[in-house]
Amino acid sequence: MGLNVDIPLNYHLGHFVLEQLRRHQDHVCQIDAATGEEETYASVLKRSIRLAQALRAFGLNPGDVVAIGGPNHLDLCIPFYAALYNGLPIVGVDPYFKYDEVRQLLKLTSPRIAFCQNESYNMYAKAAADLRLDVKLVTFDEGDCTMKKFVEVHYKQGPEDVFNVTDFDLDKVYAFLVSTSGTSGKVKFAAFKHRAVLLKQLTLDKLQYKSEEPKQSKKKSLILSPVNWISKYFTLITSPAGGVTALQTSIPDNLGHVINIINKYRPEFTLFSPSMIACLIERKDEVDLTCFETIAIGGSKIYQDILKEFKKLLAKNCIVIEAYGQTEMIGPIFAANPFGPAGSIGVSTDMYSIKLVDPDTGAEINEANVTGEILAKGLGFTEYYNDPIETAQAFTEDGFFKTGDLSYRDQDNNYFFVDRIKTLIKYKNSHVMPTELEEVILRHQGVKEVCVVGIDDPVDGQRPLACVVRHKGSDVTAKEIQDLVASNLSTKKELRGGVLFFDSLPYTSSEKLCRSKIKELAFSVVKENKC
Repeated sequence: MGLNVDIPLNYHLGHFVLEQLRRHQDHVCQIDAATGEEETYASVLKRSIRLAQALRAFGLNPGDVVAIGGPNHLDLCIPFYAALYNGLPIVGVDPYFKYDEVRQLLKLTSPRIAFCQNESYNMYAKAAADLRLDVKLVTFDEGDCTMKKFVEVHYKQGPEDVFNVTDFDLDKVYAFLVSTSGTSGKVKFAAFKHRAVLLKQLTLDKLQYKSEEPKQSKKKSLILSPVNWISKYFTLITSPAGGVTALQTSIPDNLGHVINIINKYRPEFTLFSPSMIACLIERKDEVDLTCFETIAIGGSKIYQDILKEFKKLLAKNCIVIEAYGQTEMIGPIFAANPFGPAGSIGVSTDMYSIKLVDPDTGAEINEANVTGEILAKGLGFTEYYNDPIETAQAFTEDGFFKTGDLSYRDQDNNYFFVDRIKTLIKYKNSHVMPTELEEVILRHQGVKEVCVVGIDDPVDGQRPLACVVRHKGSDVTAKEIQDLVASNLSTKKELRGGVLFFDSLPYTSSEKLCRSKIKELAFSVVKENKC
């Protein structure tokens, strides 16, 4: 792989962020749309340096883990940047985690200090006590030990302009610990080294701007990702690099609030999930989306009929990118190709070596238009933190990461996402891809959401079953949906498992359909109906 990016030997993310914050001091760094508050890069620089010095005085050393949990308020980035200056690995905590989830995170990552909202303090304290974990708890807002009080107690006066980041062994100290488990499976934390994240940032910057100098901007990026998503980690690095204003909100981003933010602040960039796009289409008369210059779509597959409707709401020159990435690969694996064929998730680049292999035999696929599992080797995670067994299972013998995603490529090297291997339904001896059925079912005007799962059958192995949410006022029937699939797809893909209707479907915290829970719901209904 020819990554043409030079980085000094001991240069890390702390150096990079500090340089960028100093470079853009006059720009607005962030806006909390819930309160209307704004903060400049100069203020973020000053506050993060003071916290970094306080953390040193408190006794934290490179390699000590920092947990950060809270909504997207103006304080959230301060411990993030301070930790990078000092070589403290960062683990983001979903702000809506309950006790069991917080306890699991603390158990797996063993942070020395955790920043959280005061309303979560008792939950963190109980989890730490139950684990007999010595962790300093600091609250963002109220309480006995707020971040402001922590800095007042431990900060030693000194000019910010002579502050230096900490030097440490870049091969031993991680930058990020990012939770990952997909829509089912064991919770793990992908550990990333500073150099890998830096190379990814600088390489993507070159691919995007075609220049040696990072592009400076006074534009706004609408950031809805919570602190535990890889996209949030990454935007906290990329925003300072371009002097971009992070437009965010400290209250839950319900659809009405998001619409108000767009209409009021007119952001130029954002990342939307397919579920958010579907909701915006439903309320298209209330929102003006013509402000956007670039929109990336990620998190799960977007169906082309929905994308066509969405593009009608955008400015003609708006670039829409169907992004494909993996937490373990620090986000995007392919280079965006927004002007390529519909449905393409991009083309391969020098960032990664890519293979497609047969999911059953492991044989490499070299032909065009043949579906296989994506294997990737390049900039990515080093290990699942403190989990050698899961780490070993994630890679092939020759060092390729097994994404668990199915794709095919055309003769022009455009890649197209097909489905997750884990979601495949095996009807008799044939593979049935749920996303293919879902795309057909969503063509019915009465269907708002759908998730197709496999229900076990003693004769057929698995039968496809559709879990459907109707649009308000719709009376679409199970037979209509079954007939729609039967008339558009081959007989092996028919909904022999039936159709179930729900008021809503569960999603993961990363806004993907939680297929494991949906399958449990479907199984319990089917079982009940048989009794």
